[in-house]
Amino acid sequence: MKRLLLLGGLLGAMMPVSASPVFQPMGSNLTFGSSSNMQSLLGYVNNPAAPAMSLQAQKWNFGMGILSSIGTSVEVGPVDNYADEIEALGDELEAFNNSTTKSQSQANAIRDRFNSFLQDAGENGYMNLGIAAEVPLFPLVYSSRAFLGGSLVFDANVSAVVKMSVLDSPIEYNQLAPDEAKLETNTALYLKTAQVGELSLGYSRQLWTGDAGSLSAGLRASYYLLGLRKTVVGVAVADNVTQLMEDERDKSTDYQSGYGVDLGLLWQARNYRIGTTLRNVNSPSFDYDPIGVDCGALSGASQDSCLIAQSYANEIDLRETYVMDPQGNVELAYFSDSRNWVISATVDTNPVNDPLANQYQWAVIGAGYATSSWWIPGFRVGYRKNLAGSQLSYATLGLTLFKMLNIDAAYGLETIEIDQSQAPRSVMINAGLEVLF
Repeated sequence: MKRLLLLGGLLGAMMPVSASPVFQPMGSNLTFGSSSNMQSLLGYVNNPAAPAMSLQAQKWNFGMGILSSIGTSVEVGPVDNYADEIEALGDELEAFNNSTTKSQSQANAIRDRFNSFLQDAGENGYMNLGIAAEVPLFPLVYSSRAFLGGSLVFDANVSAVVKMSVLDSPIEYNQLAPDEAKLETNTALYLKTAQVGELSLGYSRQLWTGDAGSLSAGLRASYYLLGLRKTVVGVAVADNVTQLMEDERDKSTDYQSGYGVDLGLLWQARNYRIGTTLRNVNSPSFDYDPIGVDCGALSGASQDSCLIAQSYANEIDLRETYVMDPQGNVELAYFSDSRNWVISATVDTNPVNDPLANQYQWAVIGAGYATSSWWIPGFRVGYRKNLAGSQLSYATLGLTLFKMLNIDAAYGLETIEIDQSQAPRSVMINAGLEVLF
């Protein structure tokens, strides 16, 4: 991940990036969704047609991020005590197999406790950990009637996400000798990791303007760097699931490049705005590093992982390609004459997969007040739901302090049980600094 952050910073000095990661909306987009609101600089990077609308009220403007957004997210499947039970299974197997006093009744107790959990975990369990950040100083927005006849937007972000799921197999009691027995299982943890750098340049301009309103269009070209990796490890090594996932997420990997094209249209009248966006119209694709192949050339833990992956070849793809499928989005907003108050709604028109095969189709409604004062905070509230995949829903809240500092959080409304307490299945949080002149 350190390499990717450095690479993002270097490339960000040369050319910019596109929309935020599908699994972690950036900055105040967490509350407002993909709305082309001008209350935040990151609202300029949603619909490629939006930035030109800033020229309705002024001849030019300039905006830049200091660190526009840095955020983290966690999401788990509907399985109670998921990580704790995985860790407990590894501990119980190790303790039983290392014990000098073993009994059939002890083995049965362990199997009775964990076999039903493993089946549930294999069908429904998963855990996602993600981080995402804008490269410092981005996005950069420059609009000028005289010089450009429209707006340029430069943006750069990096992100990393890891997903862990369970490949379940029953626990078996093996009597190796009259005085020697073992509890064994082929259950494994399946970890998929994606490290993503996005760079883009967008241009927009007004096509028509009149008393009723204005129509603008925009085009954004994006350059992607993706590192895709996956591995399979036996459950016995899972003494700390979260640390295992973080270590996997932060490992260096080889990167592939690709290009994407986004299109946008936006109609804006005195008190409302309606628009549409089509992302990745050319469907760029990227390959995972293969697993479960040429195991004989490996040794030690790498060979063990390879052989386990081979044994699950009928359940997982040993060679996998990720395709950034096109996705449409429709937005609608109503705002006050002063533009301080706004209510907006956005919805993706079709589901798409993120690099880890999580499916997303966001629907978001949000309302907010953009302060004109350095001392009175701005605020926003909202609701977002994934219409595909996990179908999780969130309550969202955001604050803007000193017209620069944005803090947004999304709290999952569906719950699971962890240590006999109810906890949300998903939480996301962003913070960032930006300036718009």
